[in-house]
Amino acid sequence: MTNLIALPSGTELVGDYRIERVLGAGGFGVTYLADEIALARMVTIKEYFPSDIAARNGGIDAAPRSQDCAGDYRWGLDRFIEEAQTLAKFDHTNIVRVYRYFRANNTGYMVLHFEEGQSLKAWLKSLGRAPRQKELDAILGPLLDALELIHKADFLHRDIAPDNIIIRKSGDPVLIDFGSARGEIASHTKTVSALVKPGYSPYEQYAETSRQQGPWTDIYALAGTLYHAVTGKRPPDAPSRMVKDEHVPAREAALSSYRTNFLKAIDKALSLGVDARPQSIAAWRAELLAPDPVRTSWLGRAGDRGKNRNKEKEPEFAEPVSAAAPAPAPAAIAATVAVAPTVPVAPASATPPPPDAPGPKGGLLDFLEGLRKKPDGEGAPIIIAAASTPVAVPAPAAKVEPPPAVLKKKSQSKKPIPKERALVVVKSPGRARPRRLKGSRPSLLPIMFKLLVGVGVASAAVAMQDRFPQFESRGSATTTTGATSGITTGTTAPVQQQAQTPAPVIVTPIAEIDAHRGTVTRAAYTADGRRIVTTGADGTMKLWDANYRNLVRTIELDDGPATALALNGSRALTGHANGKVVLWDIDRAEKIASVQRNEANIWAVAFVGDGDRFATASHDWKVTLWDARQAAAPLQVLDGHENAVQALAYSPQQLLLASGSADKTVRLWSLDTLAMKRAYKGQRDFITSVGFSQNGKLLGAGALDGRIQIWSVLSSRRLRTLTGHRGRVADVAFAPSGEELASAGEDGTVRLWDLRRGRILRALTGHIGGATSVAFSPTGEQIASAGVDGRVRIWAVPPGQLARE
Repeated sequence: MTNLIALPSGTELVGDYRIERVLGAGGFGVTYLADEIALARMVTIKEYFPSDIAARNGGIDAAPRSQDCAGDYRWGLDRFIEEAQTLAKFDHTNIVRVYRYFRANNTGYMVLHFEEGQSLKAWLKSLGRAPRQKELDAILGPLLDALELIHKADFLHRDIAPDNIIIRKSGDPVLIDFGSARGEIASHTKTVSALVKPGYSPYEQYAETSRQQGPWTDIYALAGTLYHAVTGKRPPDAPSRMVKDEHVPAREAALSSYRTNFLKAIDKALSLGVDARPQSIAAWRAELLAPDPVRTSWLGRAGDRGKNRNKEKEPEFAEPVSAAAPAPAPAAIAATVAVAPTVPVAPASATPPPPDAPGPKGGLLDFLEGLRKKPDGEGAPIIIAAASTPVAVPAPAAKVEPPPAVLKKKSQSKKPIPKERALVVVKSPGRARPRRLKGSRPSLLPIMFKLLVGVGVASAAVAMQDRFPQFESRGSATTTTGATSGITTGTTAPVQQQAQTPAPVIVTPIAEIDAHRGTVTRAAYTADGRRIVTTGADGTMKLWDANYRNLVRTIELDDGPATALALNGSRALTGHANGKVVLWDIDRAEKIASVQRNEANIWAVAFVGDGDRFATASHDWKVTLWDARQAAAPLQVLDGHENAVQALAYSPQQLLLASGSADKTVRLWSLDTLAMKRAYKGQRDFITSVGFSQNGKLLGAGALDGRIQIWSVLSSRRLRTLTGHRGRVADVAFAPSGEELASAGEDGTVRLWDLRRGRILRALTGHIGGATSVAFSPTGEQIASAGVDGRVRIWAVPPGQLARE
């Protein structure tokens, strides 16, 4: 890099440093890469050189441009040295280290540690995608700590931006290029435009004085940097927002899935008013890094309350039996009474465990588990209650009958047992039924307890009906339970069913199409099965002859690569990353209509009804219904998801629309009432694909963790959980019979599943880098799969191999 105001390469400074090259130059100075000769290490050197008022006098010395600006030049040089002195005091791994500062050549120099890595701006670009939440958290935590240390020293950075944060090779961030001195110099010399960075500088930084600036100023700048990271573009500059605020909140513009609190904290910190922003890093950190609240079901809350009640009652079981109660004989004590050891209870963690982590059951779940496992007498506890103080003791290992003398001694007790101390419950080793002592009144508590237990079990059964996987077999009154179980449940006890090994399904590759340059984002058959339509990362949509596999037509997509595709007759629907949805006539290669609600990425599209009405799923958490004949505004916006909506499917038989989201739910919408019919929950990760069976009775949902859930649309039951893919399930498609399912995964396989038996029929391999789409032909005798490798593969399923309606 050549710069007329910069020192030439090879220049030595104070005999210790040799200039290698210029790293950058701005309105207030020049930054060099230099060699520290004595220590043989590379360092960064910043030279004070305000270009508006400084010049070279023919050599390497700097000087004021005129006598009029000499005072400002010297004043700025003093501020530069003061900043170096302040920065040299900071000893933090995420703040650039200042080794030395000195005056020479009528100017000042600051020697800093040379940070090897790339700027945050370059790092974001190198990802080729939106950064993940955990990646941003790893960078954000150290930056907040560093800023908090700076602010506690009554100092401000004043120039936080993506190009002033370095990401080291180790992944650690470091703050560089402080602008505090530049701010003071700019304010003194009335060159305000030189101290601000559009999009990242708050409105108070545009003022000629710094009286309104504080930690909230740096917080705005860091929030603008985070906004750039999650949306791919910087916020509008503050003066423009003051005139007309067209800023799109991070919650709506984010390109990936992030914590709700995280996005809210960014939006709050980007408030134009100083008072509306967090006033300190500590206050902002609490909002920025706070986990989203964990929603617990009614069953979980009931279990927690049960556990709390049990904890409150535990001390009562540790109390000794009242002295007024009749003392059993020593032999009986030795045989039947022993104090159970105390089981330590692990303290509750402040951070909730991941949803798939095993944890303690709730009280109601423990009770249901107890119903499944009936005690056989061995090891069952003996419960003794005297003076309303029960004592729980374990049963003896072997039956020990108390001697007759002991029993006689009990019956010949001189003092009768008072009614209020009558034996309430006794479970003896001989299983004798407890007898009520003569004269004592029967208690209603056992009856009430049984009624409450009955009500609780019935309520639990209703609440948990969707939690037990079942699959309803067609034409049979029996139900197969479990994903791979061979047990049928009828009116009698379960009976083991004789497993029949079906004939292997033969699926053969018959053609391979080199379809697109780059990823094939989608592939689908037309309704007549004569053509296959594909979209790719090269920004084109192509029509292929399904029989001869030759290219029929190529359509250039004006809005870039399609992120979604749907077909209806001769019409195709493409969604795009800029928020646009385009309706095409593929026979004539003409654009019919184009709609756009905002700039949120379109993840999925689906025709609903005819070729003019369709639904779109976007990154702003919304499902939108459109009519191409009224393209100026949407018909309806369905709001119910709590994260990006990434998948759509439509059932014309049931008039239902299914939407899958990164909030780990699938929601079913009635297009009769435009209301949500139900929500399917239970997935452990983001929903990435959904599909209906041809009769609309089954719903399949693939997730980011490789699992596929099969749900009954009519009964809301989860029928199957299919596991086998490693990584995201990009697409699912039901066979025409509805008894098989095909899935495409990022592991590069296309899997064919038998839904009745819950097992895999075939794993089709061949895609390099991942499979992105799968579709059955209308007859079910062909399967088309697409991949990251830019190819479409056609697989043949001989007639009779798959079940038919």
